[in-house]
Amino acid sequence: MNVINVHEPIGVYEAYGVDEPVSLRDAAPAFARAGVARADRAAPGSFTLRRSGARPLSFTGRLVSRHSGERAGASQWHELSLYETDEGGFVADIRVLGETHGNAGQFHVATFNELEEALRFFEAHDARRDVVSDIPIDDAALSPAELMVHAATLKVRLAEAVSGYRAVLSAFLTAMHRQ
Repeated sequence: MNVINVHEPIGVYEAYGVDEPVSLRDAAPAFARAGVARADRAAPGSFTLRRSGARPLSFTGRLVSRHSGERAGASQWHELSLYETDEGGFVADIRVLGETHGNAGQFHVATFNELEEALRFFEAHDARRDVVSDIPIDDAALSPAELMVHAATLKVRLAEAVSGYRAVLSAFLTAMHRQ
């Protein structure tokens, strides 16, 4: 039997959802309500979001909530952001960051008229598509055993991506539910 032990030190990284969410009902995050100056609150502003395979999206509005799945030792993670536009719409932003095997990151951005539609965008995202295969399929000298090792490694990365995304999505949706 093969056993892999993974040691992840406690206290080295912050929990998922390290960024303070901003309520749709109250324009001030918890730290602002606790006495931090109003200038530090999530004020309206102009945003330009990078999109994979498309032109950047520019809009004016405010950040509603942001959560990051970054943690020590993670080779790839997701960051979720939700913005409310000045026109009353919503912009959902899913960023895939970290070591993406030659990729410069992936940026999934969509606009919505309703908050519920934006939340469904986050829920419907398939994190498996964010994992890039590094299997050298053009290598004719690749043995079946080597191919099996590459495939097993890819399977582990897929599982880690899905698990990490589900964790950050859960924290994100929980924070949104509390608002």
